Amino acid sequence: MKTFYNITVSAIAALLVFCACDKAAFITRAPYSSTSPEKFYENPSQMKMALTSCYETITTHKIPGLSFCQAGSYSQGLYYIMNAPSDDIISNATAQGEGIELEDCIHDESSAAIRNFWKVFFTGINRCNTVLDYVDGVNGLSEDEKTVYKAEARFLRAFFYYHLAWNFGGVPIIEKSITAGQEPRSSLKDVYEFIFKDLDYAYNNIPEEGGIISNMSINRYVVSAYIGRICNYLAACKRYGTGEDFVEEQPLNSFDWVDADAMTQKALDNLRYVVEESPYELNGDFRLNFLELSKPAQTKECLFIAEQATNGVEGYWPASYYLPTPAMATTSDIPGSFGGRHVPTQKIFYMYSTDDPRRDWNITGRYSDGYREFTLDGHTYAQPTYQDTIKASNLPYPYYTSPTQSYSPASSYKCCTGKFRLAKATEVVHTFKQHALGYPLMRLADVYLMYAEAIWFSDNAREDEARGWMDKVLERAASDEANYLALKAEYHNDDFLEELLESRARELFMECSRKWDLIRFNRIDAAIENIDPASFKNVYRGAPLDEKYYAVNDVIAGLYKTLKQNWFNYKIWLPISEEQRGVNKNLVQNAGW
Repeated sequence: MKTFYNITVSAIAALLVFCACDKAAFITRAPYSSTSPEKFYENPSQMKMALTSCYETITTHKIPGLSFCQAGSYSQGLYYIMNAPSDDIISNATAQGEGIELEDCIHDESSAAIRNFWKVFFTGINRCNTVLDYVDGVNGLSEDEKTVYKAEARFLRAFFYYHLAWNFGGVPIIEKSITAGQEPRSSLKDVYEFIFKDLDYAYNNIPEEGGIISNMSINRYVVSAYIGRICNYLAACKRYGTGEDFVEEQPLNSFDWVDADAMTQKALDNLRYVVEESPYELNGDFRLNFLELSKPAQTKECLFIAEQATNGVEGYWPASYYLPTPAMATTSDIPGSFGGRHVPTQKIFYMYSTDDPRRDWNITGRYSDGYREFTLDGHTYAQPTYQDTIKASNLPYPYYTSPTQSYSPASSYKCCTGKFRLAKATEVVHTFKQHALGYPLMRLADVYLMYAEAIWFSDNAREDEARGWMDKVLERAASDEANYLALKAEYHNDDFLEELLESRARELFMECSRKWDLIRFNRIDAAIENIDPASFKNVYRGAPLDEKYYAVNDVIAGLYKTLKQNWFNYKIWLPISEEQRGVNKNLVQNAGW
């Protein structure tokens, strides 16, 4: 006799017989109370809760039916999905699962992070549709207020769809909160037209100062920045033939419909509006965008932020494997993450000048190699620093050195992505095992670089203007005027696009940029093939380095080999999970998977 979860078939039959008897009459009784969408969304407070839930999906840990879905949200998993595979991060050799598959490029349709990503973002779409379905029936809201609700919900729906289209290609378009869930995949053309329709509505109806929820709401400048980003992406995909090899097998993921020049012009207009009209400014100190307790400074430059919850139920535990902070806190006073699962490659390390302050902030060793405390914006943080330890050790001479760190940490562990910093635990109101760090989703520095790109593609004769916006980002990163001029000369490339893409890699490391730049300019194959040091000798700054700087230990060499062996161009799209295709038989798999 077959057994299901330790309950025999005969036991199930007995239970059914029991439920059919008179004593089971309770099954037919009406409940004393009930909550349904038709009854719940009746007043402004309830509708505000519904809109808040749309925002919260971005960093959620829980959705109905799935208690631990953070592998598919900006709480944890999207750090992997949106940054890898690429040529600037690989996995820790000892790490397994939990999204690491993306960094090793061994992900497939059963990968949990990919399954959860689809579920979380379609949950976000459903929540937006719920707001749109019920807001007109809410008593106590003026027509103008209802319009703003719709504008915010439609922006967020576009945000969720943009992420799905970015990663999967064409996906089902769902416009109602109640659906049979059997919609087929739409083409990229239809999906992006749907996205632009939502964004245009949001732009025309959201106030410049923001929407309903003051501490979370987007404003018109945020909408324009996203329109600019999407237009630049589509224009590049069309110009450089992204995904062309698979269009015959799967036409729905074609970019043939894109008018690249029109997209560039739309990007130019929207990004110009942000840089000329918005109140946002570059922070004088690059680091202020990545500190836990620098919210006023962070919101000065960051147009849109993925906020983390800090309570014990929903709060993010930094002593996990996911947060891009220096790893291995030595005491509870200095929060970090356990594993340092994101490992910067030597390629990105060498892309920085030794005199670029961003390098030793973005790429660090572990706190166990030593650290110094420093105060910034009124709070205490820690910076790994272990150069003296290296000199005193018997380890091989570091690949490349600076006053604070090298690619070869003293502990012999690999480098970490150390871009974000958690405050000293004694200075915060929450516990050591929580944090209030916000992850920038759109920064003004990115807008400047996107604007430079749009200017350059709209008219090459305006290259000086384009370089001027790119230089603003570098000037802010530099420690002083002399440092800026030296970096500008060192980073100069007569090929503007080459310099722009390197500028984006340096400034936006671990901010969901590099992978997509490589994909949209159809460079990812070559970038991954040339990821190992032997392939990029003398590439940067013209001067050859001593051979010892390129020595690669067996662990690093193995990581590069794994990534290169497992990369195939069809992986520019994620697979549709076996789970989703089992539930919805109308979903077709992406080409190559």
